[in-house]
Amino acid sequence: MNDGSLLKKIFTIGNSSSLVVETFEKNWEFGWVEHIRLSDQPSYLFNSISQNEFFSLFVTDSDMASLSLIKSVIGRLKSTNGFEVIALAETPLTSEQLGILTEIDKNLVDSNVKVVCQDSLSSILECYAHLLCGFSYTCLDFNDIHEWLHAGTTFLSAAVNIDEAVKNELPYMLYLQLTELQAQYKKLELEVAAINVVFLGEYISQDLFSASLAMISGSFSRDLNLSVHSNIHDSHQNGKVGFRMFASLKKKTPLSFDHNAIPPFLLA
Repeated sequence: MNDGSLLKKIFTIGNSSSLVVETFEKNWEFGWVEHIRLSDQPSYLFNSISQNEFFSLFVTDSDMASLSLIKSVIGRLKSTNGFEVIALAETPLTSEQLGILTEIDKNLVDSNVKVVCQDSLSSILECYAHLLCGFSYTCLDFNDIHEWLHAGTTFLSAAVNIDEAVKNELPYMLYLQLTELQAQYKKLELEVAAINVVFLGEYISQDLFSASLAMISGSFSRDLNLSVHSNIHDSHQNGKVGFRMFASLKKKTPLSFDHNAIPPFLLA
């Protein structure tokens, strides 16, 4: 268990990414998120002390000017531990743009620039904002969300809130949302690479939390990257319990078929 209260700073470069983060921050109600537009502060400096006090996301537009600026900023950091760099792009990048991303990657520790569209970025921002924000039944850290982010290429989210009086239905609501989410990504010809679930609202018992976790775990293979935590605040006890589910998706792995193999029904 932990009480969260860890600041997440989101640094942006470029108008498009700044607008997305600005809108997210305006609608975010749990605090511990700060947006800094580096386009307005190109000389922003970091020191080793302040970098240990928060997690950071760098979100940049993918035009050449923005990529060049983020490359300069990343190169000046004393440490890139606990940092992610995300490039916002709605169309395939050119060889020149990809070349700058490769240069940025060289300055990142055990990471690489993640290129996503705007819809995926919104899910990523919320997933990171919930991390170590309020009270959590489990202890997740930067590495857990890092693995979730880099497991897939497309990101979706789903949510449910129910009255606290019927909170025992929470595992069943999870099942319904998982079924709906699976239908969405199968339609996109994608498969799940990692799942992050955060519980919200009223406090729930350990038994109900365990039952909900069992429902999630039983819906996927044992080797799936699954992380579960909560973001609960005394000031947001509104008679509701719920969850937010974030799916990291990747292209389906083609099924291989050995034409020389004996069909399974002949082996029965």
